[in-house]
Amino acid sequence: MKLYKTTIVIWSESDPSQAPFELEDLARDATSGSSICTKMDTVQVDESERDEDWDGNEFFTDTEDENAK
Repeated sequence: MKLYKTTIVIWSESDPSQAPFELEDLARDATSGSSICTKMDTVQVDESERDEDWDGNEFFTDTEDENAK
């Protein structure tokens, strides 16, 4: 399945590897000014299931199937 993969660099004073810290918290911090996003790179991935970062998530499958009907 063709998807778009975005890699973002976020700089922060706090350590996001320490629990409880979620990926969404980083985005919120960058939006609020507590952290800063300095880079964003987006690439089209034609076969997402073959990408080294793909986690096997089936999140997009149901939406794609519904749109095909």
